[in-house]
Amino acid sequence: MTEYVPQAPDKAPPEKFLELEKKSFWERLWKNYRAGIVALLGILLFFILWEVVQTYAPFIDPFIIPTASDVLEVLWQDIINGVLPSELAWSLRNYAAGYLIATATAIPIGLAMGSIPIVNRLLSPYLWIGFVMPRIAFLPIVIIALGFGPEAKILFISISCFFPIIINTIAGVQTVSPSLIKVGRLFGGTRLQVYRKIIFPYAINFVLTGMRIAARTGLVVMYATEIFGSPAGIGAYVIEKSDVFVMEGAFAGLIVIVVTALVILTLFDYIDGLARPWRSEVSF
Repeated sequence: MTEYVPQAPDKAPPEKFLELEKKSFWERLWKNYRAGIVALLGILLFFILWEVVQTYAPFIDPFIIPTASDVLEVLWQDIINGVLPSELAWSLRNYAAGYLIATATAIPIGLAMGSIPIVNRLLSPYLWIGFVMPRIAFLPIVIIALGFGPEAKILFISISCFFPIIINTIAGVQTVSPSLIKVGRLFGGTRLQVYRKIIFPYAINFVLTGMRIAARTGLVVMYATEIFGSPAGIGAYVIEKSDVFVMEGAFAGLIVIVVTALVILTLFDYIDGLARPWRSEVSF
């Protein structure tokens, strides 16, 4: 019987610790900030096309839609001299006040309406009447009552942000599975503990969705209330420039509004990611 002699492998076995792949600065930058880089490149391409078309082959009179370079020049000048920052700050103060008022009132009322049937039956008719009512139709009456100052703007922003938040909050509470609540009660949880450990964590998805929708709605209402009459604000800046046919300034104000909206919605996405860390772990 011949003795078995193991043969050496053809290739040397891999080392236990392989050297990490060395990547350049640009490769790391692209890997970590790919989405932002693509977005910036898209915006840059848009402004380049805008400049080329309105300079060499304008399909709309440049008096109505000026070139991108003229708009950016006015934008930079009004940022440097402090006009646009002051107008934007005035608008954002009203927006923040109205949004915070809406959030502070809509979430507690929504939680109560979603979990207490008698409260839901009492307040539900008024809620849906206010939701379907065209609130912008009452703007002249509110202006007569409160004037053109920040009070009217804050009122309309808070009302407009109130309904998306409260409706989503009610839906979040009412969609909690009754079996989860029964399990909490069986394990000896008090009403407050069940509410804090089961109902509110389950409803937080709906609440955050409503807050995000309200953030976008509040920006639209902020701009709309300012273009109908306002002593200051970014909407008043756009209307003022349009009235004197300084279209470069009007488009500069619109760019500021778009950038502000993107920053606010990005901030909400970041807060949403902190409140719901499991969201990023689910992909299709």
